[in-house]
Amino acid sequence: MQALKTTDPFHTGGWSLERTTDPYRVFALCFYHAGDIHAFRQWLLHIFLFIERFEGQTKVPPFTLCCAFMAIDSVIDAAHYIYENELEPHHQPDLSMISAEPLPGQQQFASYFIEEEQGDIRKVIEQFFTYQTWDEWKSDLSLVLYNGVTEHAVGVELDEFSVWYYLMKLLEAAYIQSRGVVIYELCGFTEL
Repeated sequence: MQALKTTDPFHTGGWSLERTTDPYRVFALCFYHAGDIHAFRQWLLHIFLFIERFEGQTKVPPFTLCCAFMAIDSVIDAAHYIYENELEPHHQPDLSMISAEPLPGQQQFASYFIEEEQGDIRKVIEQFFTYQTWDEWKSDLSLVLYNGVTEHAVGVELDEFSVWYYLMKLLEAAYIQSRGVVIYELCGFTEL
């Protein structure tokens, strides 16, 4: 396993105020601080649609986008570390949410997974980095963020649908894996 040389290898300190060396904890921190997967779906789709139209988007505030993209960037870094080091998850995810009926106005959860990927985050991560390298993902993410925060249309050279599709699969797998993880331990009265 590759040794981590810093206390904040996944750059979570800037957006979650917590440094971690556990890549699976990055997933939990992302959704604890950034909100649920349905909000991610909506605004990511919104951003990608505006890239396709060659228009600048104004619906999602730039500060919100920057914070969310920092979290997504950390998720990609954590996924890459898991991929490179072939790390196993700490616990089996709760897959009941995959088959659960969505709430009104929400999409079926994890509808992008093929059957072998359901419940196996490592397979999703493998497909994610088979589609593009870590450097290519970082570059594409920067282009998408730039297009999301500028008021002017920017010519972006990327396959928007495929980038959105694989990014959503990774985020949904990370969300499933993070379910049930305790972010902050409850302290007893003797510890106060």
